[in-house]
Amino acid sequence: MSIKKIKESLGLAALALGLIGSGAAHAGFSTTEVQLHYGGGYKMGSNSTFGSGFSEETDRATITLEHFSTNDIGDLFFFVDFFVDRNNAPAPGNSESDQYGEVYYTLHGKQFGIDTGGGFISALDLQFGLNQGTDFSVALVGPRVSFNVPGFQVLSLALTTYTNFVDPFDRNLEGTYQATVVWAAPFDLGSQKFKFQGFVDFIGDQGPLVDNQIVFSPQIRWDLGHAMGRKADKIHLGVEYTHFNNKFGVTGVDENSASIFLGFRF
Repeated sequence: MSIKKIKESLGLAALALGLIGSGAAHAGFSTTEVQLHYGGGYKMGSNSTFGSGFSEETDRATITLEHFSTNDIGDLFFFVDFFVDRNNAPAPGNSESDQYGEVYYTLHGKQFGIDTGGGFISALDLQFGLNQGTDFSVALVGPRVSFNVPGFQVLSLALTTYTNFVDPFDRNLEGTYQATVVWAAPFDLGSQKFKFQGFVDFIGDQGPLVDNQIVFSPQIRWDLGHAMGRKADKIHLGVEYTHFNNKFGVTGVDENSASIFLGFRF
């Protein structure tokens, strides 16, 4: 990893820790998790080239720091991925390690006098987001609707603007939209506890050379800590699958990756 990437990674980590600290200033729910992933099927990694049409795939080891907290004013969610590609032939000029993160702060609608009454629509909020990689930055803003559906711990839909202000390919990108569905549904099988959770992003096209994108990423988690007789919802073993249609807006580059992971929640 280069000195530049180390500085950027430390900067993201410092931002993350600062956000955790600021969120702790108000009473509310807070949880932080470290996930250790290993999987394969990742495209546009360190072994990919323009000449091949980005057809190569790589294995990848990833450490993810994830945080969620909420209070009377709003809620904060972010994750930062630090990853290293594992392949035998990295392309010249490509880095085998990198980082990527997303942060969202959502102001509760009740701050603006919006009260849905706790029915099917449980909340109408305003979300601000930043997606940040080494050479990639996107700003997002728009409403988020949360739903009260039996069996779901979380079910929400956000519809935001999507504006690139740094692009890895130096393309002239138009502004577009992002629609995001997030869900989490716990369930039991016998005495064992599981959770089905994930998200799907729909991102509009950004001009004639930047196609629309779909990122579908579900997880199935087994509560390993509970199975071992320890406190529930602290240690998870899981699998994650990601389908990335037209990855980074490149038409026809469709990724189907999967990883197994351990998650440690604090």
